[in-house]
Parts: sequence; structure tokens; C-alpha cells
Amino acid sequence: MGEIVIAAAAETAKRRPRAKRERAAESDNPVEIAMVAASSGRPLPDAARNVLEKHALLIDCQAELAKAQTVEIRLRHVGERVRAAMWASLAILAFLLVALVISVVVKAARSDALIVQGFRVPPSLAATGLTGEVVATQVLDKLAELQENSESTRAASTYASNWEDELKIDIPNTGATTDQVWKLLRGWLGKETRITGEVIETGAGLALTARVGAMPGRRFVSETRSLDELVTRAAELIYRSSQPYRYAITLPITDPVKRKERLELLRELTADPSELERKWAYNGLAVVLREEGDFRGSLAMIDKALAIDPEMVPATGNQATIYQLLGQDQKYVETMKRQYALPLNEEYDRRIVEANNCLSRARLGSVTRSIADLTWSLECLERTGAFVNSTYYTQAQLALMRRDPQALAAVTYPDTNPLLKNLNAASYDLSRALLDRVPADLATSLARYRAALAAYSATAPTPYYRATLPTFGWPAEAEALSALGRHREAEALIARTPLDCYDCLRVRGHVARGIGNRAAAQSWYLKAAGQGPRLAPAFLDWGRLLLDSGRLQTAEVKLREAARLAPTWPDARKYYGDVLARQGKRREALAEYAAATRLAPKWTELQQARARLQRSPPPSPRA
Repeated sequence: MGEIVIAAAAETAKRRPRAKRERAAESDNPVEIAMVAASSGRPLPDAARNVLEKHALLIDCQAELAKAQTVEIRLRHVGERVRAAMWASLAILAFLLVALVISVVVKAARSDALIVQGFRVPPSLAATGLTGEVVATQVLDKLAELQENSESTRAASTYASNWEDELKIDIPNTGATTDQVWKLLRGWLGKETRITGEVIETGAGLALTARVGAMPGRRFVSETRSLDELVTRAAELIYRSSQPYRYAITLPITDPVKRKERLELLRELTADPSELERKWAYNGLAVVLREEGDFRGSLAMIDKALAIDPEMVPATGNQATIYQLLGQDQKYVETMKRQYALPLNEEYDRRIVEANNCLSRARLGSVTRSIADLTWSLECLERTGAFVNSTYYTQAQLALMRRDPQALAAVTYPDTNPLLKNLNAASYDLSRALLDRVPADLATSLARYRAALAAYSATAPTPYYRATLPTFGWPAEAEALSALGRHREAEALIARTPLDCYDCLRVRGHVARGIGNRAAAQSWYLKAAGQGPRLAPAFLDWGRLLLDSGRLQTAEVKLREAARLAPTWPDARKYYGDVLARQGKRREALAEYAAATRLAPKWTELQQARARLQRSPPPSPRA
């Protein structure tokens, strides 16, 4: 058996070289031939060794070449990135340059500049230093002053001629300077208003002629040779011609001549092709007519403005003001709240609108009997410094609502017009006396108010204050007359007031109550509550009438409604506490008295009512 294995192995050994030789013979690749020779185990021939060594060297070269190619590829990739970044930078630079050019062109196209050229002046004036450039500068200064004084809720950017900072004197330049290029672009693409003129000496004095663009010149003469007078008149002509709306709102309403000019200008603008100009003209007319005492006419102009733009903020605010002047308090409150909710876009000067809101919140608070709104308004006025001369209104209303006579006496009224100052003080003093109901004091306050009203009415610059008497002055007088027992006078005066006036209806109820006609009083309070269903005063009046009549349950309903509608009005909380106390609801009444005391800590009647209830024994528990 062993012999057979050995023989087989020998035979296998004999056959193996032959197989290798056969495989080697099958390939013509010298490397493969050399590899077969190396694997045979015999000494390697020189030819095969050379082939393998050269092949190894070739592989090393290929590896080095691959490394070099890898480095080259990486460098090429970095170069491509650098070139891409350079092209991107150049593209951005080109884009910025194009954007700059477009921006300059657009700005030039939208430019609205006022260019005042040097005035021609006689040598005698030039010798004194009043050269043409000096006169042009004075005209420019006066124009800037007029523009600064024409503050409006209308944003400056909405005017057809809005110079902004483009008020300039034209000084001739030479060479292609940046300023000269800008002038060329602005003159070519934009809008320029050029002012020219001259000053001459005449036999009648000094004369100045001003020209606005291509319009014919207009001459002004000063017999006193006052250049300031001539400059002012020239600036007004320029402003009127180029910016009629702005000029119109600078004209004082208290001057009859200027007021007439203002009306004429605004009426002209109502025919302007632009809806923007028309609606602002109607709004401006509404303000003028309001000062004229024509409240219904003012309301008609506001309606026209709102027909063009139902969300026009100042027109809505002016509409609310007219409703208040007409005594339509519920409409006033609803319109005022709607105005606060309107969006403020770029058409309005946000600073002025917000300043207006500081004061209007005080007026809203006085109608809704809200100490919270009055307090907010006073803080707003003090914080912004707006309407300094009108802060007294908020201070006085707050003092009245808090039943604080010392604070009311400390209010400082603006002294721009001594007669108006005296009338304002007398009016608030009468309001205080009506709250206290001390006959002698009330009679004195009424006499003082009537005297102040007569003195102011005799010299009032506009009919405005007289037009407010039916809805503000007469109701207060009638209430005072009724409280003093002068019932016939009270009835005659209150009968002259309009029936769509909320406070007028309330005072009609007071007068009826004063003469003992409770049914008529209740009827008037009912009508007032119908006109102002979301206002507290009529419900308070009605509740107090029912309380005095012993109808406690019905009185509680009315007084609770008053307290709900005006939670920061001390009167509502105090009188609601009264009816609760009368019903034996001691804890609830004390809570109302406490709330009222926080709002009006100096109210004597409130303190007495609270003290009486605190001293009274609590009700015995039921068996």
C-alpha cells in the first residue's frame, strides 16, 4: 500500500512542472513568464530578474506620477475655486455698481427740489452786504420756517411737492463735479421748482419781484423799505403756489381774512385730479367749518373725505369730534374707538397721530367716565410733551371725577387769551359746584360763568364757542338753575337744546325731577339711555331716581349697569353701594365703597356713607 502512495506522489511530481510550463507557454506577457519562473523554485534567470526589477521600477514611477497627478488635480481645483470667487466678486461689484446707478437715477427721477437762484439786487443794496445770494438765503430760511410750521397728521412724503431737505440755493459750478452731475440728472429726470427774482428801488419804496418756475412774476412793495416784509411775502407766494395744502393749514383760523383765504384754497383743492389731494382738502375744510361753528357742514365735508377713503384716520377722528360737539356721545365713543383701530400707513405722521391720541383719550375718558383713560392720557401728555396748553383739560376732568376740589383749584390754564382762560376756569368751577350742590356756592359759580361767557363771546375770534352752547353751556346752566330752584328759567333754557343730545336729555330729566315730576324725569332718562346704551351716566341718573322712590330692586339693576359700564367712575361705585346698603347687603356695599374710595379718596359724601355703614351693626342671622 505504501509503495502505491509513493509511486502516485512521484507521478504527481513529474506532472507538475509540465503544467507550469504549459501555463507559461500559454501567456506572451514577459512579466507573467518571469513570475512563473520565479515560482518554480529554481534559480531565477537574469532575463526574468531584469523584467521583474524593471516592472517594479515602473510601478514606483506610476505611483509617483499618480501622486503628482493628485497634487495637480487639487491645485487645479483650488485654482478653479479662486477663479470662481474672483468672477463672483466681479459680478457682485458690477451688480452693486448697476444698483448704485439705478438708485441714483431713481432718486433723481423722484427728486422734488426747490432751487432758489440768487436775486438780482441794486448796487446800493449789494454795497451794504445784501447781495443776491443773501436775499435768496433769507427767502429760503422763511420757506423752511413755513414748512416747519405746517405740521399735520399727513406725512410729508404724500405731498405732490415735498422738498424735504431739497431747499437749496443755486451756486454756479464749473467742471464735472459730483454735485454738478447730480444737478444735471435731477434737472433731466426729476422735478425742480426754480425761484428767481430781483429787488429794485422805486419811488414808492423797496420792491421785490418773485417768480415761481414759469409763472409770471409778482411784485411786492414796501413803503417802509423793509426787506424782511418783502421776503416774507415772497416766501408765502412761493409756498402757496408750490404747496397749496401745506400753506392753507398754516393760515390762522382766528384771522377772518386768512380764514377766508384758507377756505378758498381748500375748495380749489377739492377739484384736484388726485383723490389723495381731494380727501385731504375735504378734511381741511371740515376743520375750518368746525371752527366757524358750522358742525353740520363740517360733518358733510368729513363724509366726502371718508367716501374717498373710509379708513382715513384724521377724518375719522374729526368725525368723532363733531359727534361730541353735537352732543351725540354714543356715536362719538364708537367712532373714536374705530379710529384707534385703523391702520397707520406711510400716509400719516405717526408721531403726530400718537400725540393726538394722548389728548383724545382724555376726551373719551370724560364721556365714558373712565378715570383709567384720563390717567393714561395725563401720563401720555407728560411723557411726550404734546399739547402742553391742553393738558389742563385732562387735569381738570380728572380732578372733577375724583371729587378733588383742591386739585381742581391747582389746575393752570393757558394764558394765550385771558378771557378764554377765565371762561375755562369758570366752566370747571361750575361743574364742581354742580357736584357739591351747595346753593350759595352754586349761585356764585353760575354768575361767574355767565359773566365770563359774556366777556369772551363779545371778542371771540370765531363762532366756535357760541356754537357749543346748546350742547355744553346751556345744559350746565339749566341744571344749575334747577338746583337753585329757578325752575321756570331752567325749563325755558333746556327746552332750547337739541333732542339728539345725550346730556341735554339727561338734564331735561334733572329739571323734571327738580319740579317733582318723577314720571317725566324717568321718561327723559329712558330716552337718554336709549341714545347711549353703553354709557353709564343715564343709568346712574335713572337708578338714583328709583332709589329715592324706594324702588330698590329696579334701582339696583340700573346702578349695577352703571358700575359695569364705568368701573373706574367713583359715582357709579358709590351709588351702587348705596342701594346695596339699603337692601341690607352689607358686605357687597362695603366692597363698592372701598372701590370708590380708592378712586376718590377725598370725596366727603362717600367717606360719610362708608363710615355710617361700618358703624351700623351687621344684620342678625336668620333663625
